[in-house]
Amino acid sequence: MPLDADQIARTLDERGLRLTRQRRAVLDAVAEASASISPLQVFDAARTRCPELGLTTVYRTLEVLSEIGALRRVHGPDHCEAFVPAGAAHGHTVVCSRCGSVQEFTDCRMQDVVDAAAGQTGYRITGHFLQLSGVCPACAAGDPPCGGHEARP
Repeated sequence: MPLDADQIARTLDERGLRLTRQRRAVLDAVAEASASISPLQVFDAARTRCPELGLTTVYRTLEVLSEIGALRRVHGPDHCEAFVPAGAAHGHTVVCSRCGSVQEFTDCRMQDVVDAAAGQTGYRITGHFLQLSGVCPACAAGDPPCGGHEARP
């Protein structure tokens, strides 16, 4: 999913923030990843562009980029938290349990589940996070790893 750096810069500016060299390195690392990418993987990839980048800056940048809707958090089999570019303002993900590839989907008919959760708990539900796991078409077909598609053991 492509990320629009100009739009992200405008959104950050509206919040009184800039798209600094460090933030841009983090953004590029996520954008260039072939699958979901953990904060430590972002740190390693982004330091090739910005050697002075610190791990704390990576975590803060990932948080800010998630808050403005540029990135989406996902949870993968190899690491608890990872990130992918967000293609829609409100979307959800399907993560391949074999290779880690991520696809976004936007059709979200969750109102019955939200109503049931609110009724059972008494909470006023204000949002939700939905992620599904499965096997992508390439892994299901037994395709060998290729161009950004790397099977995990």
